[in-house]
Amino acid sequence: MNLLDNLQNETKNFNILYVEDEEDAREQTKDILKLLFNSVDTAVDGKEGFDAYMLSSYDIVITDINMPRMDGIAFIKRIREINENQKIIIISAHNDAEYLIPAIELGVDGFIVKPIQMIQLEKTLFKVTEMIHTEKLLGLYQEHLEEEVKAKTAELVKKIVTDDLTGLLNRKALNKMLLMSQYQIILLVNIDNFETLNLTYGYEKGDLILQKVSEFLQTHKLDKATLYSIEGDEFVFLFMDESVEKIIEYAYILKELIAQYVISINNNDVKLTLTTVVADGKENLLHKAHIALKESRKKGKNRIDIYKEGLPIEILQARIAEYMPFIKESLIKNHVVPYFQPIVNNKSMKIEKYECLARIVDNQGRVYTPDVFIDIAQLTGMLPDITKIMIDKSFAAFKENDFNFSINITENDLNDGYLEYYLAEKLYEYNIDASRVVLEVLEGISANGAQQSLDQIQKFKEKGFCIAIDDFGAQNSNFERVNSMSVDFIKIDGSFIKNMDTNENNYKIVKTITDFSKSIGAKIIAEFVCSQAIFDHVLDLGIEYSQGYHFAQPQREIVFEIPAEGINTLFAPSI
Repeated sequence: MNLLDNLQNETKNFNILYVEDEEDAREQTKDILKLLFNSVDTAVDGKEGFDAYMLSSYDIVITDINMPRMDGIAFIKRIREINENQKIIIISAHNDAEYLIPAIELGVDGFIVKPIQMIQLEKTLFKVTEMIHTEKLLGLYQEHLEEEVKAKTAELVKKIVTDDLTGLLNRKALNKMLLMSQYQIILLVNIDNFETLNLTYGYEKGDLILQKVSEFLQTHKLDKATLYSIEGDEFVFLFMDESVEKIIEYAYILKELIAQYVISINNNDVKLTLTTVVADGKENLLHKAHIALKESRKKGKNRIDIYKEGLPIEILQARIAEYMPFIKESLIKNHVVPYFQPIVNNKSMKIEKYECLARIVDNQGRVYTPDVFIDIAQLTGMLPDITKIMIDKSFAAFKENDFNFSINITENDLNDGYLEYYLAEKLYEYNIDASRVVLEVLEGISANGAQQSLDQIQKFKEKGFCIAIDDFGAQNSNFERVNSMSVDFIKIDGSFIKNMDTNENNYKIVKTITDFSKSIGAKIIAEFVCSQAIFDHVLDLGIEYSQGYHFAQPQREIVFEIPAEGINTLFAPSI
């Protein structure tokens, strides 16, 4: 196939505008061009050519340069103002710089010199035709690429905002909708005991349960609601135009429907219950709903609750925000100090040991008691830092005397795994025998603490430390565990001691704990001994030690004995 045949195949659908002021040359060249192109329009000068160009679309414009009314250079400039990508070929007898340089600057795509030679015409047209086809292919590719990118982007966006397991919109999608500054209502739905279902049937079946629940909720949702799967066993209905009363009514309907819903797992019929909470407003709805859910969980399951301001968790969060920076600063500035409260031997009436109690004393001398900061320190992971300071400063305070002293130890301290090394280091540093140190652990550790915590306590016992169970009776007392721990002291919770003279039930509880302690060989310390009447009851029960305001409040200084003038004058009031 020769060049002309190739050219005809490539250009048979092209439309051409040919501008030439010489009639004979125009007609002869037009006849040739009509053999190659779909259509050929002609014009006698640049002005007529531009008028034609404005009315039609052309693949190639072929123009002479030297013409009346509007020459070829001016004509090309006008075209470029409209379409800078238009393919243009110049045919001219003039090949000097006066015409060539402007033509080059205007970006023409080909030159044909008069008189026209067929081979030159063919080559020039073929070159420009290839350029057109290449650009069209690139355009198609670009269009296809853009469509593909759009499709991939849409797929990616869908994946980002869709939960893989249930196919529902996910938490990201919900958060985006919740950013809208308008009144909204959400109904947070949580599957009760889902972790137990996972453990019972396996995680694969757990996923099946989630899928079935999502289908159930989607089937029974209100028309104006949007359902989201936000995290594991939690789903959220979002409402834009409903009342809280209607949503609560719907929650009760949902509760009845789920009670009748059965999922078959491993030939077992699984029935579910849901805990649901409603939150409404313009901001922080998901946060509010989760707070309400946590509070609802404290009361049980299969419940319906509504978020209200001032829930205990919110108050706690506010306290954390207020006191966490204060505690951090107190640790950095070494403001945590021990206060010492004497523990009196009820037979000898002498001070035999002290409990070291944490306080924070700021630069202005203000004293903060543990009820202000201990729970915050525990929640924020700073309690072990406080314990280390208390160990160090208490050991320093008792290195020059013979008193025994007790330090409070929490499960956080045991879980951090630093205590064994740290206590050994301080025993060596201050030359104190381990038998003088009483480690007070809360009753919760003895009742339901992790086995590794109990193992650590046993190790301390083997190293010579004394072990005391603090606040015994306040929680779920595990008598069997306490017996197996071989503790040295049991401190009866002060809530039973402080009014045992007027409350018969409390007296019976104290007596029961006393009898139990004696049976396992543990000595008893009565906390909150606040009056002579209480102290008399303590003595009657044969309790070995007393601690409380009847003797002294916690003090910065260690006092060695009770003054002769009386117990109640031991110390001036303190904190």
